[in-house]
Amino acid sequence: MKRLFFVAALAVATISANAQNENKPLTFSVGAEAHLPVGDWSDVYSVAFGGSVQAEYNLDEQLALTLNAGYLNFSGKDGWGSVGQIPVMGGIKYTFQGNIYAAAQLGASFSTESGGGTSFVYTPGIGYKFSPNFDALLKYQGWSQNSSNSGTVGLRLAYNF
Repeated sequence: MKRLFFVAALAVATISANAQNENKPLTFSVGAEAHLPVGDWSDVYSVAFGGSVQAEYNLDEQLALTLNAGYLNFSGKDGWGSVGQIPVMGGIKYTFQGNIYAAAQLGASFSTESGGGTSFVYTPGIGYKFSPNFDALLKYQGWSQNSSNSGTVGLRLAYNF
């Protein structure tokens, strides 16, 4: 786990150094997230809440590379306990004309449950930027591990700085 955070910090530092050298803006955001499980997970979990941080390296006015890490706590139902997930993803963000954007990310999600393992995670979504400092992203987040697939429909409300 320490190696994962070291790699993420190194990636952000590298992007930051490149942004300063090439005068390309690097932005960060902090977001609150709420997710509704779908598919098999909806039988076991009722809702998930959490948060995330994201770095964006703007390649031009419309296209950015993203690096995202967060935490989601899934509330169990019918006697199932809660479980945490730590998704770490990289991807792209494309801003259409106006304030609408599309985002896609891929990565790994680490379970906080003993023996929970690591899942492949993917997240397509569509968002809207309300102001330079505030945006919302509606997304589907899918998990795949050992031939088992699960997912959530989520909303990320973010403060950008």
